[in-house]
Amino acid sequence: MRIISGKYKNRELKSPNTSLTHPMGERERLAIFNMLLSALPGNTFEGKKVLDLFAGTGSLGIEALSRGASSAVFVENNPKTLACLKENTKNIAKATVCKANAYDFATKETFDIVFVDPPYDKFPNDIEVFKKYVEPNGTIVISSPEPINEMSRKFASCHITIIRGE
Repeated sequence: MRIISGKYKNRELKSPNTSLTHPMGERERLAIFNMLLSALPGNTFEGKKVLDLFAGTGSLGIEALSRGASSAVFVENNPKTLACLKENTKNIAKATVCKANAYDFATKETFDIVFVDPPYDKFPNDIEVFKKYVEPNGTIVISSPEPINEMSRKFASCHITIIRGE
């Protein structure tokens, strides 16, 4: 697995050898970033603060940083996955890794873009819990096993939903 575009293009990402994660393929990430780019004000990641919940390898947050995001916070609690995440974000000054359960992550900070990619067997019944992290005009990108709404788009084995704030 590698970063697709930007400053860190072709950077290889380590992935844990475990069935607890479902690393997102390059094709799905490319689709997400193309959809997201058209939804962002000014069609740019420049200056955006990113939160990557259930970060796994960190591919979504690192991709955003690679494309110009100003900072990214990665939240992960699985020890094996966390070790890979720390290795993947090494030497990326704007990356902050937090060992925490994404459902209970405590911060008063809000973000322009929030990526939510939980383990599908533990997908939340209510995605509203993640809206507290988003700026009023921010964007949530959710990867889910089933469609969340009529705007959800199917890619491989997941559905991608982008929710824009008012």
